[in-house]
Amino acid sequence: MSVEGLVPQSRRLDEICAYLGQHYRIGIEDICRLFGVTRDTARRDVVRLDADGRALRVRGGAVLPPSARQVRHYAGRGSASSAKQAIGAAAAALIRDGDRVLFDTSTTVMEVARAVAAARLHAVTNSIDIAEALGGREGVELHLTGGRFNPWQRSLEGPQARLGLAQFDFDKVILGACALDPDGLTCPSDEESSLKQAMLRQARQVIVVAEAAKFGAAFLHRLCTFEAIDVLVTDRALPAVVAERLATLGVEAVVAGDGAARPAGG
Repeated sequence: MSVEGLVPQSRRLDEICAYLGQHYRIGIEDICRLFGVTRDTARRDVVRLDADGRALRVRGGAVLPPSARQVRHYAGRGSASSAKQAIGAAAAALIRDGDRVLFDTSTTVMEVARAVAAARLHAVTNSIDIAEALGGREGVELHLTGGRFNPWQRSLEGPQARLGLAQFDFDKVILGACALDPDGLTCPSDEESSLKQAMLRQARQVIVVAEAAKFGAAFLHRLCTFEAIDVLVTDRALPAVVAERLATLGVEAVVAGDGAARPAGG
């Protein structure tokens, strides 16, 4: 996205809608940061989108309007890129027979679930799609968290989901990333951040899967710093500042591609 306040409003509104199509929610601070505009301008953009029916104005920003057309759009994101498939295969190779694994809601995490070959897998997820992918497999004991259904993400969320997670103890969590900056992971909403933080607390090993396009972006809500994760699986060499930060912290970074995984940053 453009980062200067010289973008015409019509184009800026289109780009905000494109962002919402990928992330469901955008905050006023996100609009300011992405386009280099003031908070007043960001608020006017949200009001205009709401009036045009292209977004729903909520406290602190905007979300996609609650329409069947927008809900179907999420299903369209299920067509995985080769990068996501490569990341999924590399991360799935880290899962061992008998592991207790928590799968986050994410299209990249979905590729991990599709690729996993471990036997006697104990799996928990808040994703309806990942539950469908794992539920019919022999040797998989599957549990769903409770919680409120989010039709856009096709996932379970809210206080009941967080409470449900507290009943489990995991060897690994496979966590999707909304955005990564030199300090760690960020999320577009406090609800998503709170749920992912609850996931982090219940696992001995945290494996983050993220396409290279997620690096350099930042959202309003800090999920965690890199100290909280153990492995990062991506599809291209990391930005130097991120690679150096991970190396300093002892976080394993893996690039997936060409049928084999290799250390990231090189």
